[in-house]
Amino acid sequence: MKIAPIIAVAMVALIAAYAASLGFGSLSFEDNLAERVASHLLALTFFALLIERAVEVIVNNKFMARELSENAAVVRLQRKCSILQSALDLEVQQPVPVMTDQNALTTANEAKNENIHSLRTQIREAKLAKIAADQNAMPDREKTSTEKAAFAATTATILGGLVALTGTTVLAEFVKVPQEASGAHFLGIFNQLQCFVAVDILFTALILAGGSEGIHQIVKGFLSAKDEFSLQT
Repeated sequence: MKIAPIIAVAMVALIAAYAASLGFGSLSFEDNLAERVASHLLALTFFALLIERAVEVIVNNKFMARELSENAAVVRLQRKCSILQSALDLEVQQPVPVMTDQNALTTANEAKNENIHSLRTQIREAKLAKIAADQNAMPDREKTSTEKAAFAATTATILGGLVALTGTTVLAEFVKVPQEASGAHFLGIFNQLQCFVAVDILFTALILAGGSEGIHQIVKGFLSAKDEFSLQT
């Protein structure tokens, strides 16, 4: 949707204007913000790692049977190819017994060559069947992969929200909420403090759902900017 960004900006602008008309104030930062940011984000990285492992276990348990079923034909044909290849290697390496009878020796060589040719034909057919089975399984694999990604993202967001509800959030550690923040009520229901808590929980859930790598990148970027600022000053 090309107009979606415009609608989003317009909605934020309207909400901001309404909040300003209610007298929502600005929040101030806590002291020693740099140290707080680094240590708190590292702690959140730990929770994100736990969520990643939990999501991995949940997703594997949910989709393992389906993935095994989708790949069963391919795995079976792959094993058949391996068995036939081992039989072919053994047949090629197996010497023809020494015989004094020339006719018997010729017959033995012909039988050996015929067996080798038969094994090679079976291997070729098994490989072609494996390719066909692999192609037939591709749509189901893509569907499963899409469902796994959606299910993993949903599960990670839920787990991240549960962690945030326990009090482990991103924003509350860094800001001071003034007492007057509970004065003006948004839509007659929520005051500024309640809105802050709700946004903090939602923001934390999304950050944790993004995984530890994203938080680690934020920490690296923050520490790099901090060091650069220290050098300049």
